[in-house]
Amino acid sequence: MALLALLRRHLGPGSLLAAHLDHGLRPGSAAEAQRAGEMAGRLGLECRTARVEVGLLARERGKGIEEAARAARYDFLLSILSCWPGDHVVTAHQAEDQAETIIMKLARGGGPGALVGIRAVSGPVLRPLLGFGRDELRGYLRARGLGWLEDPSNADQRFGRNLVRREILPQLGRLNPAFLAAFGRASGLAACEEEFWDRHLDGLLERLGYREDGDWLGVLGQGLAGLGLAEARRVCGRLLRRVGPRRPGGGEPVSLASADMILGIAGTPGGGGLDLPGGRRAEWRGQYLYVGPASRYGRGSGA
Repeated sequence: MALLALLRRHLGPGSLLAAHLDHGLRPGSAAEAQRAGEMAGRLGLECRTARVEVGLLARERGKGIEEAARAARYDFLLSILSCWPGDHVVTAHQAEDQAETIIMKLARGGGPGALVGIRAVSGPVLRPLLGFGRDELRGYLRARGLGWLEDPSNADQRFGRNLVRREILPQLGRLNPAFLAAFGRASGLAACEEEFWDRHLDGLLERLGYREDGDWLGVLGQGLAGLGLAEARRVCGRLLRRVGPRRPGGGEPVSLASADMILGIAGTPGGGGLDLPGGRRAEWRGQYLYVGPASRYGRGSGA
């Protein structure tokens, strides 16, 4: 609601379209979707709504509820962008969301890139509220006589993010009352580091004889094996991101284990190939080590 109010104030209602996805996870979710549309209407905005049975989607795809909900949400938002004359999807992620995301990624063993957290810009997706805390945004709404909806699932500590929100963030606030700003600075610094690596990897891949063969991406295997570990892992991460299933809204997951598995066969020319987590595969072809989709070997290859 704060995002809608701010965008309406600065852009006007004619250039905005609100959108709400009902995840179908609670008995009252349909009423909440209707309420969201009514609240957008008070600001003079059209609101598109849809419903996805996220629980069923999660089971079909073998994903967790949170991951399936996120994918469904961005699929919905980007589908609207494709048929509405707008340039961007704008989401209301804020400073606590950023801190929660960084903590969760680090707790799961994320590398330096985990400190980036949520990117302010990810393709057509913009997140302009990352520098504002939840209390600031609620204060903005109160000052303008605007209400908002509370998602009841935000209190359910079966979800990891809610545990971080309810238990860990208050403790960090006692350690440093300005911890949200500190996380924001750390995210900004990490984003600059990632931009450096992105530029560096472009030249590094060229030196490694980067080539494409359909869905498969290759580099000179012995050249990859001769790099320092930090550079080699980054090269593997770039290859894995380019061939793997991309997540809408950014944040493509690449495991350190996958990168290290690629490096394991990079040091053994002619060492065949192996399947990797996440539906990917690495294999030798002459002097080149290729990474591609494992589905190519889905029937009878025995590889």
